[in-house]
Amino acid sequence: MLYFKSWAILLVFACAGWTQGVIRLKTRSIAVAKSSTLAQSLQSPVGSLKSPVGSLQSPVGSRQHYLILFGSYPGPDVVTELQSRRVVVLAYVPVNALMVSATRLNLRGLDVLWAGPMDPADKISPMVSSQPSGSYLVIWQPDTDAATDTALAQILGFTNIENSHLLAGQALVSGAYSALPDLAALDELAYILPASAELQDGDAIIGCAGAITGAGAAPQYVDADSGWTRDANGNVALSYYFDSVTPDVPESAVRSEIARAFAVWTQYANVTISPAALPGLARSIDVLFARYAHGDAYPFNGPGGVIAHTFYPTPSNPEPVAGDMHLNADESWSVGGTIDIFSVALHEAGHALGLGHSDNPTAVMYPYYKLQTGLTADDIAGIQAIYGPPVSGVPVSVPVSGAPASGGAGTTSSSGAGSSGAGGTSATGTGAGTSAGTGGNPGTPTTSTGTGATGSGAGTGTDTIPPAVTIVSPGSSMVSASSANISISGTASDNVGVVSVGWITSTGGSGTATGTTSWSALVPLLIGNNTVTVRAYDAAGNSSWRAVTVVRNQ
Repeated sequence: MLYFKSWAILLVFACAGWTQGVIRLKTRSIAVAKSSTLAQSLQSPVGSLKSPVGSLQSPVGSRQHYLILFGSYPGPDVVTELQSRRVVVLAYVPVNALMVSATRLNLRGLDVLWAGPMDPADKISPMVSSQPSGSYLVIWQPDTDAATDTALAQILGFTNIENSHLLAGQALVSGAYSALPDLAALDELAYILPASAELQDGDAIIGCAGAITGAGAAPQYVDADSGWTRDANGNVALSYYFDSVTPDVPESAVRSEIARAFAVWTQYANVTISPAALPGLARSIDVLFARYAHGDAYPFNGPGGVIAHTFYPTPSNPEPVAGDMHLNADESWSVGGTIDIFSVALHEAGHALGLGHSDNPTAVMYPYYKLQTGLTADDIAGIQAIYGPPVSGVPVSVPVSGAPASGGAGTTSSSGAGSSGAGGTSATGTGAGTSAGTGGNPGTPTTSTGTGATGSGAGTGTDTIPPAVTIVSPGSSMVSASSANISISGTASDNVGVVSVGWITSTGGSGTATGTTSWSALVPLLIGNNTVTVRAYDAAGNSSWRAVTVVRNQ
């Protein structure tokens, strides 16, 4: 991890009572504490200024940039109060921090744990160390002057590279790697990261300013959002609803491409996203194609401007807007063209799930991208850091009954670990306590301790082994079709027994396959890409899945 310690933050505590908070940056997470009496001293790199946090002022009286960490989420009321004190709120920094600018930082009476300038070392992406030469993407603070920013970079020996596809407040520069710390030390600079090959080549690319929060777009230098809350089992179940679609592409294709983008993320994380019946539901991603002002604080600006924006989950945004994806209807949307529906939706869906922008130029979540075909290892690591990998089943304690092979109504009592008996099949694993099953000789009670010689060891053991499922036909993970449906078949097996096999499509279809150990299903298709996910279940609720993408031609 790249880290240059150029100045120190000194916190002095007056007593033992204190609260903690954290500032989550790309370079590190900074744990900060505050004494219960608010006795605190800040040492700033600017003129070695020491001042109580309630009245921090630059020695030259110029506007400076500061991170402020609060004791809780700084909602709209906090932002409004800061604005009344002539403090400009520029960005939200998960979990409870803001980036602001002010001439005089008056924080008296607010629930502030810490405030101070950003360390220059935290303005340099850790990935820059892997690119010691070439061009760099430089992001300036959003309230600075572009001409002044360019001049400051030139003074330090950096050359500005013209690129018409760059977002406002960003620049492509080349210069000495050794001079990057000096560039990062500028108060006006927010972050430096590697420039992608597409940026350096001047390719036509799509730029994203970042996920939307209550305090504006999330900046590049922050770590991912905390994501959606989990249920008691650690699972995340979301839904999506189409408020409107673009007329540029057949509606079925729009729905299919966006649903396919959702399905890609759920293949790699413990998240489910299914169609919703109504708009505006909690924990639902509403998809809206809109023009100019469309009901939020971020109007689109016509063709050639902002292509899309997405709202982070709660608590960064309240319901019902949390997670919603808005796409600019004035753009020329297509399937496989320059502004590809799937590619944009794949990137924006990452934001809807809580991901910020990656510094890796090859990642889907890099702030500039072209056509996408799937996630990179960087994207997968990011989404799994929030939700964990997909689970094939949640361990549950339920009765697991063995199917008697022969015999009648005899009963068996078994204490300990039963594996199998002559009259049936026991629960796999170690049976905790006493389990009772059926089988054995008719009317003959049998007691077995340990491995259980007869009868089924069905009882309160926990079956955590998921079924195995395969798709035999079609034989490829991606196929094309011209008809309105496709026949899919395969096999499934389990240590206890497969209960059912179901399927769901990225376009909203679902159903149950015929058969279990050998199954088949006739699946309807919409024009465009259809991802069909087949999932097999056992009696304990464990499941596993396989998927095939079917491209239906018009």
